[in-house]
Amino acid sequence: MKNTLFMSFILMMLSACATSYTPAVDYNPEYNFDALQTYAIVDAFAIDDSQNKPLNRNLSDLDNDRVIKSLNTTLTSKGLTQVAAEQADMLVKYLLVTQDKTKIRTYNTGVYNCWRCRGLHYPMHASTTQIDVKEYVEGTLIIDIVDPKINKSVWRSVVTKAVKGKVPVEERQAKVQELIDVMLATFKAPIVVEE
Repeated sequence: MKNTLFMSFILMMLSACATSYTPAVDYNPEYNFDALQTYAIVDAFAIDDSQNKPLNRNLSDLDNDRVIKSLNTTLTSKGLTQVAAEQADMLVKYLLVTQDKTKIRTYNTGVYNCWRCRGLHYPMHASTTQIDVKEYVEGTLIIDIVDPKINKSVWRSVVTKAVKGKVPVEERQAKVQELIDVMLATFKAPIVVEE
C-alpha cells in the first residue's frame, strides 16, 4: 500500500509543473505515421503474460484512470479513434519509474580579508570545505507508441524530473492532462512548411 501511495504522489508531483518540462522524443523517421488512424491503450494494470504480473503494479487505480483519460483526450484531439487492441493501428503503452538520487555539492568557505596583504596586516581565515548532501526522488514517465504488426515501439516520449511539491486532489486530472499534452505534442503534429 505504501508503494502505491508513493507512486501516486510521484505521478502528481511529476505533472505539477508539466509546462516547464521538455520531453525527450525518439521515433523511427522511416515509419509512416500518417497511416495511423486508430489506437488502443494498454492498461498499466493489465497482466504481462510473460511474467504474470501487472505492468505498473505500484501505480494506484486512481492515477491509472487519470493517465488513461488524459491519453484518450489527447489522442482523440489529434483525430485518432479508440478501438479494441486487435483492430488498432497502434498500441499506446506507458510506464512510471522512480529512482532515489543523491546530489552532493562541495564548496570552499575560506575567506581572506585582504588578498594583497594576506598575513601582513589582517589575519588569514582558515580554509574550510562545506559539503551539502541532498537526497531526492526522480520520476520518469514513458509513453510508447507500438506498431502491433511488428510488436516494436516506433515513437517514444520521456519526461524525467526531480519530484517536489504537492498537488490538491481537485487539480490532479488537469495536471496529468497537461503533462500528457506536453509529452504527445509532437506526435502526429502537422508539419509546418516554410515559404
